[in-house]
Amino acid sequence: DHYEVLGVGRGASADEIKRAYRRLVSENHPDKLAAKGLPESMRQVAEERTREINVAYDLIKESRRLLVRN
Repeated sequence: DHYEVLGVGRGASADEIKRAYRRLVSENHPDKLAAKGLPESMRQVAEERTREINVAYDLIKESRRLLVRN
């Protein structure tokens, strides 16, 4: 579930979703983790997690736009 990826409920406001997205990207961004000493071998895991967060956020935004348009 895309909402679970971001750690919010389906009833979350757009602002709550955006805050959760930004927090998770900040916590999981590969460059930021590398600066904190993440081993290079874990970079791929961090990149995949960041992709997962981005996809979830994009899909939630799009689905909400479609609901507003109809």
